[in-house]
Amino acid sequence: MNNNKFFYISIISLFILSLVSFQTYSQNYIEIEGILGVINGSPKDGSIKLYENGQLIENYTSDRSGKINVDLDLNKDYILEFSKEGYVTKKININTEMPDEYLDKRYAPIRFAVDLFQQYDEVNTVVFTQPVGIIKFYENIGDFDYDVDYSREVRTKIDKAEKELQEAHKEHLEDIQEEKKAAEEAERQRIIQEQKAAAEAKRKAEEEAKRKAAEEKARQIQLEKERAEQKRKEEEAKREAEKIRQQQIADSLKQAAKEKAQREAEEEARRKAAERAGQKAEADSIRKVQEEKARLEAERKAELLAQEKAEAESRTKEEEARKEAEKIRQQQIADSLKQMAEERRKEEEAAKAQAEIEKQKRIKQDLEDRKAKAIAAEINQQKYSQNVADELSKLKKEYPEGKTVEEIEKYGMQITRTIIVGDNRIKVFLKVQHPWGETFYFRNTQCISKHLYDIEIKKL
Repeated sequence: MNNNKFFYISIISLFILSLVSFQTYSQNYIEIEGILGVINGSPKDGSIKLYENGQLIENYTSDRSGKINVDLDLNKDYILEFSKEGYVTKKININTEMPDEYLDKRYAPIRFAVDLFQQYDEVNTVVFTQPVGIIKFYENIGDFDYDVDYSREVRTKIDKAEKELQEAHKEHLEDIQEEKKAAEEAERQRIIQEQKAAAEAKRKAEEEAKRKAAEEKARQIQLEKERAEQKRKEEEAKREAEKIRQQQIADSLKQAAKEKAQREAEEEARRKAAERAGQKAEADSIRKVQEEKARLEAERKAELLAQEKAEAESRTKEEEARKEAEKIRQQQIADSLKQMAEERRKEEEAAKAQAEIEKQKRIKQDLEDRKAKAIAAEINQQKYSQNVADELSKLKKEYPEGKTVEEIEKYGMQITRTIIVGDNRIKVFLKVQHPWGETFYFRNTQCISKHLYDIEIKKL
């Protein structure tokens, strides 16, 4: 099959997908279709430079797909340089020089992929200062092909350097993991310390609140004691004053009785004297005067007793009013303490509510981040699936319906290619045996096990 050549080249970082030629229309350029891959990274913002005969003529910035399409003039020497900050730079040499008699032919695009590894100072990458591959025209096959002799010369060095880069990257990831664990442990310890500090602060605040409450209670008790002592003294003073007042009243009544007895004795003496003197009229007049005085004295005493009773009732009302005022004050103190406790409870509930709100915000943000990552992964998978579908669609046009098996030997590799074309499907199976003894199996672009390969081939 001269017009449907297929070969597989495995040099880790350089993978020639297709070098197919067909002779139909002439062209004065060669189409290049390359893909930049970044191991453990994204090709976005990668740099692709094109040199013509040693002079920089184009500078491209790759997008997330890493694809580059460029037309190269014939009979010139080009270098494609692929780089990204923090990664090893790689070059591919494409020489488009050819004899004049081949200029009238038309050649299929040259397709390849280049993978960049992360740069590490401890790994010697001087081998990458030279191109990792050379593509040029060969008269014996009338087409562009990979320089096998050059590949054999640098392959060992490149494989060694890339293996060392992979080992360095693995150690770097292990260091990152250790740093992450250390950071997580530090964060855990920080959280524990914060929790301890918060618990200690809470404990101190509770102890301070209890101390203040105890002090307030002691102050209230002391105040009550002082009030009780004052009240006792006031009551004792009142009882003493009342005792003195009662004594004064008794003394006054005793004096009044004494004076009355004296007056009565005097009156009796005068009456007897008047009677003896025959002055009955005068005696009657004196008696009336004495009776009037007695009546007036009785009224005065009644008024005095009424006044004493009114004063006693007034003192009783004042004492009741004082007791009621003290009761109201005690109730106000109790209400104030209750309000303070309620305010502390509300503050604690507000702090808990705020902490719960912050926690919900963090959970929501984490869910949104995961959703964004899942959407990005799905978009990348859709793009990759579309590229695979396009490649399979091209193969469906080139091969007849049914099963086609091709045996290819290229650069020491034995390749068995099986193409299955149906009405609504196409499958491509590859069995690639490398000269150093390894054999790899593929279904479309997916690497599969030998067991699965054998099962699916037998079913065809």
